[in-house]
Amino acid sequence: MPMKPFRSSSGRLPAVSLTTLLLLLPASPGEATGQVPGQAGEAAFEVRVDTIAVGLEHPWGLALLPDGRFLVTERNPGTLRLGGAEGELSGPLDGVPEIFRYEGETGRSQAGLFDVRLHPEFEQNRWVYLSLSAPTPRGAALTVIRGRLVEEAGGEPRLEDVEEIFVMKEDDQDSSGLHFGGSLAFEPGGTHLFLSIGDRRNLERAQDLEDQAGAILRMTEDGEPAPGNPFAGSDEEDPYLWSWGHRNPQGMTTDAATGQLWIVDHGPQRGDGVYRVERGANYGWPLYTEGKDYSGAPLGYEERPSEVAEAAHVFDETVAPSGLVIYRGAAFPEWDGHLLTGGLVTRAVHLLRITGEAEVTEAGRLATELDRRIRNVRVAEDGSIWVITEHEDGEVLRLRPRDTTLPN
Repeated sequence: MPMKPFRSSSGRLPAVSLTTLLLLLPASPGEATGQVPGQAGEAAFEVRVDTIAVGLEHPWGLALLPDGRFLVTERNPGTLRLGGAEGELSGPLDGVPEIFRYEGETGRSQAGLFDVRLHPEFEQNRWVYLSLSAPTPRGAALTVIRGRLVEEAGGEPRLEDVEEIFVMKEDDQDSSGLHFGGSLAFEPGGTHLFLSIGDRRNLERAQDLEDQAGAILRMTEDGEPAPGNPFAGSDEEDPYLWSWGHRNPQGMTTDAATGQLWIVDHGPQRGDGVYRVERGANYGWPLYTEGKDYSGAPLGYEERPSEVAEAAHVFDETVAPSGLVIYRGAAFPEWDGHLLTGGLVTRAVHLLRITGEAEVTEAGRLATELDRRIRNVRVAEDGSIWVITEHEDGEVLRLRPRDTTLPN
């Protein structure tokens, strides 16, 4: 299948100028860069949004290649595509295995192909890592595969040497179509890999230390339990566990400057949060949450037990956070060190300021005018912010300062 370009009639990438970006500044608004006269606590920035590619079916994961191209996953139908710097899309890459499909409730199912990450030494080894819900006799297993990205003159790109490096253990597999998690992140300065797994819509599992559901796992680049894990070598607790007490984390990142692991987790009603994840920590679900059951009933303890780690930030509304990245770049220098996460419900990119060792406040929202479900967020080498929108006709978008010159 030939590469499909998506370009405007002018020959340039189609773009929309956003001029009413609302930043929710801290109590002392003069401390924030970019303040303009007007209502206290607000500041407007002009951000340009370039439409890089369209026509993607429920895109989920995004990886930016060193040469300016990108890989993007389509959750369901479970395909991986290679995109050019100007929006050309390949056909589905060969080598991606079949995904689990939840029968009878397709509209609600969250199963499919999830995240995509490049090995830290991708330019030398070409390894691409993918997370997915794989079909098994018991239903579905959260699985991590890797394959080498191969491109040959005159041929279609594909994955070769594909192998399953991790499969959720058999006793933990089930047929639910919900709460897979599925985020991947490599440890800075090394090759250990983090994987998030949701509670599979069975909340008690997140407190079971023999269960891989409701947890962050840490493994080697080959899929073995990583040395230094809390229960390494244990015959009872799961040796992959890094942290637990999570509900459905669909965004995860590591900070290259500090080595810190961060996640966003879907809470119940009004319980979405940002977490600074530490080795061996229990983040409470379902023992403690600041959200409520969808029936309105409270969940867990009223006060946080001492053994439960505190959230860095809990949103005061339903955000449905998805995708997470630490901003490091020259395009928006005032945001250096901030977190960016997508909002599926709020239809915005949330800008989050890290104000202390484990405290986060919301600084603002980007791209609200697009009115699109934001599934994932990445930062390119030039500091531009790339996002994908989660729709049947999903997009890859690039955000950059308004006065940046378009490429020729």
